[in-house]
Amino acid sequence: MPGGDVVEGGAAVAMLGTRKMVPGEDRRHGVTVAAQAQPDRWWFGLGRPTRPIEAGEGRPDGGRAQTTQGYLWAFTADEAQRSVWWGTVSNAVGGGIATLAGDFAGSGLGVPVQPWDDPDNVTCEFASSYNAVHDVPPAQDIVGDVVPVQVWQHDIASGTSVERTPDAQQCPDFDRLAGLRAAGSIGDVVFLGGIETTTSGGAQAGGTVMLLAYHTDGTFLGWQRFPEWDNIKNFVVAGGRLYFGVSLAETGEAGTGSGPNPPTGSVQRWRGTAANPFRFEEVGLLGNQPTYFTVHQDRIVTGTWVGTGSSEPAGVYVSPPLHELSTRTRTGWQLVFTAAHLFPDPLTAAAMVSFAVTSFEGWIYATFGIPSVAPSLTRHLATHPDQSGGSFPDLAMAYLRSSPGGVVYRIKDPGQLNQQVELLYGERRYWVFDPDSEDWALRDNLLHQNPRFGGGGFGTRFNDYVGWGAAVFRGKLYLGTFNTEKVLRDITLNPTTGLLNQILRRPVPAVEAALWRQLASRLVFRDERTAGQVWVFDDADSPARPLTTTGFNNACNWGIRGVLPVGDEHLFFGTNQGWQYPTEPRDDPPRRAGWQLLKLTPAAAGDGTATGLLQDLLLKLRIT
Repeated sequence: MPGGDVVEGGAAVAMLGTRKMVPGEDRRHGVTVAAQAQPDRWWFGLGRPTRPIEAGEGRPDGGRAQTTQGYLWAFTADEAQRSVWWGTVSNAVGGGIATLAGDFAGSGLGVPVQPWDDPDNVTCEFASSYNAVHDVPPAQDIVGDVVPVQVWQHDIASGTSVERTPDAQQCPDFDRLAGLRAAGSIGDVVFLGGIETTTSGGAQAGGTVMLLAYHTDGTFLGWQRFPEWDNIKNFVVAGGRLYFGVSLAETGEAGTGSGPNPPTGSVQRWRGTAANPFRFEEVGLLGNQPTYFTVHQDRIVTGTWVGTGSSEPAGVYVSPPLHELSTRTRTGWQLVFTAAHLFPDPLTAAAMVSFAVTSFEGWIYATFGIPSVAPSLTRHLATHPDQSGGSFPDLAMAYLRSSPGGVVYRIKDPGQLNQQVELLYGERRYWVFDPDSEDWALRDNLLHQNPRFGGGGFGTRFNDYVGWGAAVFRGKLYLGTFNTEKVLRDITLNPTTGLLNQILRRPVPAVEAALWRQLASRLVFRDERTAGQVWVFDDADSPARPLTTTGFNNACNWGIRGVLPVGDEHLFFGTNQGWQYPTEPRDDPPRRAGWQLLKLTPAAAGDGTATGLLQDLLLKLRIT
């Protein structure tokens, strides 16, 4: 399979009524499935070894097919825009929960890492997996569900996708990687940045960075480990040069970076060639890890995630002018806004990260969100342990108050005396825990603004991430979200997983767990089709409108992280999910496990065909 397996997108379909539909397809908006993760491993039971599925192989006795590659994570197009490249993450539910184990342990809650098997959604084995017990990389300890990840290249003209995963001779350490998180391209060189597994979590937790380099024709150029870095997220081309951001494995000395806090993040600029690709220079030294990038008025703007050992809240930095960027000016980046300037509760502010920053119509559109369903809640419980009360309703209330929906705001004239900040989607008042009264109270946001357009998460409380991916295409700004409804319904509240038992540290009768799940489904999660979303700003004066609220008709797509324009002809989306099942299309609601590469072609939207109109009508009537 590595280095040449070819797949065609959109091959598998589901029947809805008398028509065919591919989960991930939205014909009324011109969205088709360009490529789709396929079932890739046979699973034989808890604690037993799995093995890859061979092409054309029938189902073995006792085997169940799994789709393990759920995240299309690293995402880029080559400079000539002939092909799209991406890297994956496997089994994101098991890896994600393992990453949160330390947060749960420090909060007084139980650590939910006992294995379960749910053939409708996902199987998680944690430290009980065969790979963890027998030290089969990349699995380690409770991070036992991760399996080797993949590299793919999609030819836009032919519509074919070729796997470019390096083999053991090309990259002997490739199987250490828990995920490929960042990708960028310039000239004839494509980079993918991966993160090695650690015992403290999957790729989401960070680990030693490994860079892979390819020629745009698919030739593997080489690889290199960088133990001085422990996370990588995005690349950007600015002024004809390639840049990327990393988290530093060791915190720098106070006063040696941009701002008063010890530096924990670095901006690197490429100085290499195709023959010698791994040459970089540091042109930014920041208080936190630079993650998302945009170019605005001849400067690089980056949002940050809190780095290892950092006390600085996540926020937005602006670089010196592009022509001044060098190793000598690496401390000249300016922090212009942080989560502590918006959220009145300091623990909530500290839990926030910055997602996409995008230059659009003279503004920098920026976002805040909590990077999973737990960190703000667990920080509050660790600091104020009595608020959970030990019951599920108390815990749910603490979660809802400590973990607001994602925020969209914008900045004009960043770093100037006349800097403006405007809240677009968020709340006028946020919950704050008052330790004196030992209760929650609503307090004004620190901008003292009403949101211009609506509530957090684009008005959807469980859009925890807004701007997980973002891009301007044909003069409009597209923002992807991560929606946690299916995660909460089908993992946290699912009696099959036993998570409530583990988190609450007491047996929760199956009847009680089923009751909470049913109540949540009827009162909160009312539509099982709700999934990852894409919202579009047509201009700076209008509210965003939804392009999809159903993961493009695939309820398994909990998020849209990749948003990648290719000229004015196509806009590609990369989807993210953690489900292993169903491995084939289902229609109750429409869904299929595994990452998807989706292609929006405006010329194909609203074509008025009978099939497209029927799909539109059935979706509006909720006929499935």
